Amino acid sequence: MNVNRRVNSIARRIAHSWQWRRLGHLLLTNAAALAVCFLAWLYTRETAVTGDFAGWGIPRGFTAAEGLEGLAWVRSVAYTFTWEGTAYSVRVMPFLELAQLFGRPLLITEGVIWLLGFFGGKHSVRRLLNPLNRMAETAQRLTEAASKRPAMDEARFHNLEHAIENIDIGGRLSTGDKDLKGLEDAINDLLSRMHAAYRQQAQFVSDASHELRTPIAVIQGYAAMLDRWGKEDPQVLEESIAAIKAEAEHMKVLVEQLLFLARGDNGRQPLNPEPMDLADLTAEVLEEYRMIDPDHLWKQGRLESAPVSADTALIKQAARVLIDNAKRYTPQGASIRLSAGTTGDRAWLEVQDNGIGIDAEDVPRIFDRFFQADPARQKGGTGLGLSIAQWIVDRHGGEFEVTSRPELGTRIRLILPLLTPQEGSQGVPG
Repeated sequence: MNVNRRVNSIARRIAHSWQWRRLGHLLLTNAAALAVCFLAWLYTRETAVTGDFAGWGIPRGFTAAEGLEGLAWVRSVAYTFTWEGTAYSVRVMPFLELAQLFGRPLLITEGVIWLLGFFGGKHSVRRLLNPLNRMAETAQRLTEAASKRPAMDEARFHNLEHAIENIDIGGRLSTGDKDLKGLEDAINDLLSRMHAAYRQQAQFVSDASHELRTPIAVIQGYAAMLDRWGKEDPQVLEESIAAIKAEAEHMKVLVEQLLFLARGDNGRQPLNPEPMDLADLTAEVLEEYRMIDPDHLWKQGRLESAPVSADTALIKQAARVLIDNAKRYTPQGASIRLSAGTTGDRAWLEVQDNGIGIDAEDVPRIFDRFFQADPARQKGGTGLGLSIAQWIVDRHGGEFEVTSRPELGTRIRLILPLLTPQEGSQGVPG
């Protein structure tokens, strides 16, 4: 086996190891979430009888009909408990049906995210394997020396492979061979990058699972209320249907945002830049929001030509994220101002509101995924909109400027490189 094949084999083992460990963490997270939901469901069924938690002393258990097999046996399983001398029995099958109904979108979403990482990981791994350039140079030197010391080099490679196979998560490679120091440094650099990527993906999956559990729990609660009282109470029926529809829509938005970020992380989100003007886009979205949101005072600030090379649809999506955030945290009747212009070699689009503002310590974190400043003042967002906007602006070589004061308002400026006249006349490559 030549040097290059050995290096590729090493890289392949490392990449596959991280992906399967990701799957293990994902399965453990789902199992834990299912267990918590099941215990909460049993608690609500028990307190419906007892009025409050009855303590740990009452007899509890699970029963199933004898002589049954397969699905019939599962349908017969019931949770039993005794309260004030009376035995109560609750069938477990309704929970399993709800878990199947509402857990399926979560499993599909997680499966898509994992598959995108596994099958679409080639691009990400290739980006992470930049340090292998140094490995190739070191391997070439080892190959040239191998003709003189074949047995020794073969032993070194065996020692290197053995050391790699025994690396723990977060560990470092060390063979003690100074001739392999360059190769070790390159592999350790690669391991550090992959460990950081793994932690980011694990945190992403954990946060996504947490955010999806909330609407699922709400839907499950209203479904249980429908099952208990809503069949004959029109008010309960109407309230439950409205809540379930709202949470289902929230889940749909959340899943779409998760898939957008997953595609972006794996390099599968297309970018189609073309010449455009931020002032024209600002005027367009300003008219849209004046029509769909008459509860706020929409003002036009400075609008001067600001040509850029960008994907129009994605930049409009980023602008709408900023405007929707301003709407969400600005009282009705207050003003929101949209502006666009240029400063030096930069073009910008600005959204300024008179809303509740952001604390200074929270400003650096507002673009983190699932971060929402001051949970007591949350207004129903997913915590992903600004992360999507940042991904879009980063891919265009731009940045954000954020100025905010509590109770005074927030100003966010989206900044992109200005399109020069020479670039505009030559056209923008797709």
